[in-house]
Amino acid sequence: MLPNIEYSLSYAAPTGIERDALSALALNPDARWHDRMDHAQFVVTAMHEGTRVGLGIVHTSVTAPSEVPRPMELGGMFVHPAYRRLGIRQYMAETRLTYALSMGGTPITVIDNRNAASWSYYERSARWAIEREYTGYFTSMPMTIWVSTESSWYRTGMGLAPLVPAQPNTVLPQQLNHVRPLALGPDQDSSVTA
Repeated sequence: MLPNIEYSLSYAAPTGIERDALSALALNPDARWHDRMDHAQFVVTAMHEGTRVGLGIVHTSVTAPSEVPRPMELGGMFVHPAYRRLGIRQYMAETRLTYALSMGGTPITVIDNRNAASWSYYERSARWAIEREYTGYFTSMPMTIWVSTESSWYRTGMGLAPLVPAQPNTVLPQQLNHVRPLALGPDQDSSVTA
């Protein structure tokens, strides 16, 4: 039986106790991690029995040499190893993409070329295309910028009609498990059932 995963959505940069708890999920919560958190526009957190087991953010602190207008990076995705292969990553990825598109931004994600699992996902997906490869500023390793094929920038470049942003009535992906709303810490805005 699959665990009952609950999702919390926040539309503000996490601070205080919540930020510390989210940073504990990161492999290396360094200065770049905190810069992303400072510029977070949207945070989705996966919870199991009150424990944070996954995190995904949409931020505007883009350091990759992307040439897209209004880039919104879907960065900082983490799922605890014990909770992988349960659909958490896919749900959080879909939720972040939906949010970024609804805000009229150009969703991008930056993948370390050594990350075979991420490469496999983006290569198979028709929803993402390579914008460019470059050498990472922080890692000095080959990186690839992927851009959403649903973004207005990409669609216009391909000669397709741009999609109209869906805000403010964004419909987020439906969850298969039954969930109940989560209460966030006292320093967070609100929580909604995803």
